[in-house]
Amino acid sequence: MIYQYQAMNSKGQKVQNIIDAPSEAKAKLKLKSGGLYVIKIAPQKEEEELVSERTGIAAQIQKLYSYVNLRMSAKHVGIFSRQLSTLIGAGMPLLNAINDILEQTDDPTFKRIIGDIKDNLESGASFSNCLAKHQYVFSDMYVNMVRVGENLGSLDNVVERLADIEEKRSILKSKINSALSYPIFMILFSSAIVIFLMVKIIPTLSEMFVEMGQELPLPTRIVMAASGFLSSYLLLIAGAALVAGLALHYYIRTPAGKTRYDEFKMKAPIISKLYNKLIVLHFTQNLGILLSNKVDILRSFEIVKKIVNNVIIESKIADAAKRIKEGMPVSKALTAANFLPKMVLGMIAAGEASDNLDKMLVRVGDVYDTEIDLSISSMTRMIEPVIIVIMGFIIGLIVISIILPLLEMNTMVE
Repeated sequence: MIYQYQAMNSKGQKVQNIIDAPSEAKAKLKLKSGGLYVIKIAPQKEEEELVSERTGIAAQIQKLYSYVNLRMSAKHVGIFSRQLSTLIGAGMPLLNAINDILEQTDDPTFKRIIGDIKDNLESGASFSNCLAKHQYVFSDMYVNMVRVGENLGSLDNVVERLADIEEKRSILKSKINSALSYPIFMILFSSAIVIFLMVKIIPTLSEMFVEMGQELPLPTRIVMAASGFLSSYLLLIAGAALVAGLALHYYIRTPAGKTRYDEFKMKAPIISKLYNKLIVLHFTQNLGILLSNKVDILRSFEIVKKIVNNVIIESKIADAAKRIKEGMPVSKALTAANFLPKMVLGMIAAGEASDNLDKMLVRVGDVYDTEIDLSISSMTRMIEPVIIVIMGFIIGLIVISIILPLLEMNTMVE
């Protein structure tokens, strides 16, 4: 049983966390032996219970908070999988392994999830069903591979494979985030400089130029007009941008908006090549892994359809699965679906002919993993100079607009 507690440590500081114990009395005893004096302790509530206790805005805030916590906790899945595969591989029973991992976990949200898994295991539920209760953290592919491992008696091998998958996924996310972090920083920093110049510096200089009564050059008049507009309506512009951003966010969540957004990502300049390669990577690698772990081909297509997270490709995968169900070979069904490159389709056909489709799909995924690394580096090299040129032009225009009247003043003095 998982309990949430508030306690006082030996330094008189309040601490709040969760603890696993058979009963409340045992939980208090365990905390006391650790040098903590219990103030309040109660059974850990599920996210649904927490939200149901609140209404209106409070409920929405709680939902958002819970969702963010769960998404952040998903990064621990790779570590969890590696620890679990090591312990099970060493011959430790599943329940004991889960209990050991629970004791070593620091993240409170993920600790609660593992505690819930432990409680359900003790109640007699299968490991895969325990994981399925936490769909925001453990994907459909993860749950189905565990279910197959349970049925085949090879849970240790399956979890080890899942650990490799999660670690690769984490590395890929880190590479993409690293590639985008510098350009995003450059855009934000340069934008802050431009706004500061336009709102604070230019208005002061504008007043000076107006008092002089001389005719100003065209670039100066343009910058002064833009500065005046931005100074007067900065809050309105910020509010409009926020409303537009929220409207776009909710539109993307609608079926029509999601379709257009996914179509945009597949065709947008610069990012489309990388995005389309990511689709191929997710499809081939995950399908190959599922097939190699004896998951049924149609069920594998159903799982991979959700993993690609693109409604246009989901529809094409569903069409391919329908053709396969009717008896068409996998390679021909995917060719008719028309979303994979010809080289990939050729490799899939070769793998199917040699009865090594799963291995060939994993190999294709490895090839695209390497290509994505190169694409990320290339995209970064392309974006950075473009940002520097654009921001340099804007800041340069502002500086020139300031310098030109000053030069004219010097000429008049002479």
